[in-house]
Amino acid sequence: MDQKNEQKAPLRIKNLAELKRCIRPGTELVATSHSKHPALVGLVRAVTEVQTNAYYSVVKDQPSHQYSTCNYGKGFRSDFEKASNYLFEGTTIKVLDRRSGDGSVLYEMELYPGECLIPGQKSDMEEDEEIREDGCEIKQEGMSMTL
Repeated sequence: MDQKNEQKAPLRIKNLAELKRCIRPGTELVATSHSKHPALVGLVRAVTEVQTNAYYSVVKDQPSHQYSTCNYGKGFRSDFEKASNYLFEGTTIKVLDRRSGDGSVLYEMELYPGECLIPGQKSDMEEDEEIREDGCEIKQEGMSMTL
């Protein structure tokens, strides 16, 4: 784990819905154990793309790493599992191996807030401030909606 992540506190995730909200481009994650890909353990990965069923991540600051170049440069693919295949224990997220059927852990990971946002993307805090400043009114290109 690099020095910047040691200073950052890992996110405390409570359930799958919260995990999906936290994983966005720029979010960093570190696998603390992995039964199928032990080379991933300890690598800081940054999320590059998020889909409804999976996300892609590359090894941070290593664009030529084998896990950064796979899937046509999107990075290593991780599927979202069923909620029953996750164990949320403080800052550690354990993903159970659904194929083994014995309840064994496939991998464990920790998530860290990302350093960057995609150009044009607002953080959650910026969105909340925008709503408060408008007096609970959201305006977007000729449309308005009152909360």
